[in-house]
Amino acid sequence: MSIIFHDVVFPDYSDTIKTQPTTTIDHTASDIDEYIVIVNLPEDWETVHNYIINENEIDGIPNRKVNCSNTQEFSLRTAIYEMSMGEADILKNHDKVESVELNPDKYPQPLSLFTKRYKNNVSFNKPIFPTAYGSESILYENGVRSNWSNNFVNDPSSKPFQGVGIGTTDTTNQDLFFSVSGKNVDAVIIDCGTSILHPELIAGSGYHRVFDVILDGPYKVDPDFFNADPDNRLETVTIDGVTIGTRAKESVARDWWANTGASYRSSSFSSLGTLSIPSTYTRIHAHSKNGTNSIVNSHGTSCASQIGGKSFGLAFECNIWNIRILLGGVGGVISATTGINACTIWHKAKKIQLNDPDPTIINNSYGASGITGNESGVNYSHYYRGNSLTYVGSGSTATPPTNAGACRNNETFTLRDDSSAYLLNTTGDSGGYPTTASSSNSAAENAIAAGCIIVASAGNENQKLSDKNDVDFNNWYSNSSTYTNRVSGIQQGFSGDHDIGKGSIRVGALDCAVEPDDEKQGATKFSVRKVYYSNNGPMIDIFAPGEMTMAAGYASSEDYQRQDDSNFYDTWFNGTSAAGPNACSVIALYLQSNRRADQDAVRYWLNTSGCKYNRMSDPISGINDTGYWSVEYNGTYDLPTKANQSYNVRGNGNLRGAPNKILHNPYGHDTSESGYEDKVSSLSGSFSVKGSFSIINN
Repeated sequence: MSIIFHDVVFPDYSDTIKTQPTTTIDHTASDIDEYIVIVNLPEDWETVHNYIINENEIDGIPNRKVNCSNTQEFSLRTAIYEMSMGEADILKNHDKVESVELNPDKYPQPLSLFTKRYKNNVSFNKPIFPTAYGSESILYENGVRSNWSNNFVNDPSSKPFQGVGIGTTDTTNQDLFFSVSGKNVDAVIIDCGTSILHPELIAGSGYHRVFDVILDGPYKVDPDFFNADPDNRLETVTIDGVTIGTRAKESVARDWWANTGASYRSSSFSSLGTLSIPSTYTRIHAHSKNGTNSIVNSHGTSCASQIGGKSFGLAFECNIWNIRILLGGVGGVISATTGINACTIWHKAKKIQLNDPDPTIINNSYGASGITGNESGVNYSHYYRGNSLTYVGSGSTATPPTNAGACRNNETFTLRDDSSAYLLNTTGDSGGYPTTASSSNSAAENAIAAGCIIVASAGNENQKLSDKNDVDFNNWYSNSSTYTNRVSGIQQGFSGDHDIGKGSIRVGALDCAVEPDDEKQGATKFSVRKVYYSNNGPMIDIFAPGEMTMAAGYASSEDYQRQDDSNFYDTWFNGTSAAGPNACSVIALYLQSNRRADQDAVRYWLNTSGCKYNRMSDPISGINDTGYWSVEYNGTYDLPTKANQSYNVRGNGNLRGAPNKILHNPYGHDTSESGYEDKVSSLSGSFSVKGSFSIINN
């Protein structure tokens, strides 16, 4: 894809990691394989389990005794069984079964990639254009360049782009006040690996703050077991030549997860269940860009830095925990489901160990999606608001086909960089929608029931996420099981009805840019807006800064050299992938003083103290209005009149029933309340048992 600037073609400088279609499991069926069976509701589990493990003649159940290899005691709705592909297909038809999939622990499936503070004024760079157009500032002030989200959530507004400043200012220099810092909160980043050596994630004392749940988590919860035989169970850890300190021996940590006997873990943890962790899950795999199976992408490090980084995160004293999972294009050896299940077991273990365990908040900046067709001249069937329809592909990502309804949302914006020259930018493949990922959904539900806080990036397809009462809830593409407007996977985190306020906390993304002052689309000038690609709709919980936010770069996106260590770099971090960590950073502050808060309590807090209402634009809110869904660019409505301003092309900025709610940090405010100093920059370059249950507070 290219950015078109009149008749000059420029490369796309965007570094947004967008959700990609889920990769198919590379697996040749054997006579008997392991399958994870997920029932519809927790109370269905015992009935279905007894059907499966006993010989019977029940429709939708294999007619032999099937071996259950793992009852997954930590889980509410799942267990692992040994059966053939044919038997799995039979079981899928039972009315109490949600899905039957290959065991993700054994056959991991790639998913995409979808904390007075400084004692000085520091720089908060907030570009005036989305998508790294090239004119953004990367300024330092007193040795610090921070993340504009940290400043914004204290006082959500269009600052510094207000009034005449919209064309000249993209940096605010000030300090922040804080009263809590995320201390003694465990923030888990499930992603593609997190650097342990990046200066952003090292305390001023030199203490390395990054740990791994798989390799270090057992030592935290079961120190007596490891300390009973330190010569064989502990080791001095060195990463890339740097001594990190004494931590659990890798092989012993992996065995802790896989076994319940006294030779592997303390007896108090024997009932928590097991997970199989491959020997290739090592500290190099989890933390380093050098060596076998090492980190190849910056995404996880960027997420970690925006939650708890010393410059980029508000929870700058939280405990940073990594789990590296298999993500499309960047490697990994365990599934997202395994990663979430590990958090469930770990949090339950913390509650056994201590009466007041550290809260666990889990950031999930990934997801699974599909793409609708748009080949020129080809007919595509879909179901839209009660009607079976057909649309003809246009062949262009920028041109949504007529009659496509919710199927072909694009991601398009314009900008004007001077009085005559403008740019029309369409990113992504267009036509994205969430795809079913039942095992990660069930795993998230289990984690929430155990007391973990699950936060999920909403996705980057500019798609509407509907609740059960929404007019677009039953829309489908191609066949009646491919819903285009329903949450799934890690973004779901619940079973039963799709009600607002259930499951994972879903975070949409705010733009760095604001609405132009010519108000062509009816939105109030300079108002805060949704970024053009962010998912939207009633199932969104909150919007947080996501476009062009500053973060730590590592292994890739090593773009801007740091002043504190010239061997390391920062980067612009984009997408709902950034919005999620920025939300986690604020939630971690709440958890520091509300240590027994569960998912419902956090969601209530976000709806009251942790947000500001009605500050976002919603240009076209009528569900039947032209421009509610994506439309083709028209300069009359979509091109700003003045230089240094930009529009979301109609259909790209609408909330579509999402709450007009912006993340707010009630624990901090600007110390420079009388004003702020702007630096003008050039714009020319530069856990519960199976059966009925209730959620248990941690």
